[in-house]
Amino acid sequence: MGAVRRVLLLDDARELPPDTPVLRADDLGVVRGEAVFETLRVLDGRPCLLAEHLTRFAHSAARLGIDLPAGFDELAHKAAIGAEDAGLRLTMTKGGVGFAVLFDVAPETVAGRGGISVVTLPLGIASDLRAQQPWLLGGVKSTSYAVNMAALRHARALGADDAIWVSTDGYVLEAPTSTVIALVDGQLVTPPVDTGILPGTTLLACSRLLPITAAPLSVSDLARATEIALLSSVRGVAPVLSLDGRPLGASPVLTALATRFETTLPTWM
Repeated sequence: MGAVRRVLLLDDARELPPDTPVLRADDLGVVRGEAVFETLRVLDGRPCLLAEHLTRFAHSAARLGIDLPAGFDELAHKAAIGAEDAGLRLTMTKGGVGFAVLFDVAPETVAGRGGISVVTLPLGIASDLRAQQPWLLGGVKSTSYAVNMAALRHARALGADDAIWVSTDGYVLEAPTSTVIALVDGQLVTPPVDTGILPGTTLLACSRLLPITAAPLSVSDLARATEIALLSSVRGVAPVLSLDGRPLGASPVLTALATRFETTLPTWM
């Protein structure tokens, strides 16, 4: 996340100085990571794909037993006013604090839209485990992101920009902050959400532009894919230029998808 521009509390949509503390030390969002969030793109003063993000936000809150008050729609619109191209993070803690943070898009995020290098990392679980064990919170976007951030740091220590998690039974899951799509045998494929991955809002938007099939994607399928991309809200469609050190070459289908996504995104307000 880049530099914070604006902070607004859900209560009365009041704007605070960006460096104002908003959480108590005993808030369960801080103490136990029991908070949910959504990060979305802001263009021309308006939040993109807000309805889709708020639907996922409500689902995550319900799974964590968090009461999600009304008002986040209005809060997001107020926070986005005047921002030409930025990121917006909405958060609700189990301590009862809701807020929005508008932030600059980091330079490395912008650069990633042109392509990234990726390594595969084991997540240490079978592909069907989270679907069978609801307490593992598959498909929930909570603030318990320590493992996600550690995976990104490890990928960068290996000289890559990002990572793709794979299961113990040999299937692709997701990236620490992104959804995976791959062109295999001429078909765009993404892992199904019943593996416990987070349902991607950017994937949903891209599926309106090109057919994308949700189906099991094995590690061997990924290795022979001719094109791969990671999809996320602020970075958008990031073509993978190399996987585990193997150059992938040009990505005409996914580069075209990235261009169409960037062109169409402002219409999904």
